[in-house]
Amino acid sequence: MNADPSQYRRIAECKQQWNEATFLKAQGLEVEEIGTGEVVVRLPQVLPSQRGGGSSAGHALNGGVVAYMFDGALGWAIISSLLAMPEALEIDPFELRQFTINLDITYLDAAMGDRFEAHGKVVRVSRSTAFAEGRFLDANGKLCATAKGIWRVFWPRNSVSV
Repeated sequence: MNADPSQYRRIAECKQQWNEATFLKAQGLEVEEIGTGEVVVRLPQVLPSQRGGGSSAGHALNGGVVAYMFDGALGWAIISSLLAMPEALEIDPFELRQFTINLDITYLDAAMGDRFEAHGKVVRVSRSTAFAEGRFLDANGKLCATAKGIWRVFWPRNSVSV
């Protein structure tokens, strides 16, 4: 199938919109797609409100921050994989939806420091369900948490071969 070049632009626009999401920006997060199905969400500078135990500089990053960084990294990795599927060339990429069914996080160590990364990678993706896993690292590369999750995928109702 020879896709219209404008559809590739629409997919790029969709990815850009994801990277510019208000929630991500409000939290100070940056997203980098490092390959199809592989994403890093960075927190380059921790806000005082993102600390646990009193919000002082000596306290660990709040576990909720770790959770939403994982949700973003694994979810974006899934979107990256879905938009690379041939079917994505036949739909409006802005109408492709997903939601988290399960996100299982194992906290291994306190996340200390001022910079963090959540790495997300797709394990398996199908038209209706996707599985991803991730690692959460501090500025020194110390593994602070791991995650695995399941997402439900919704293609636009009018898409071909849904």
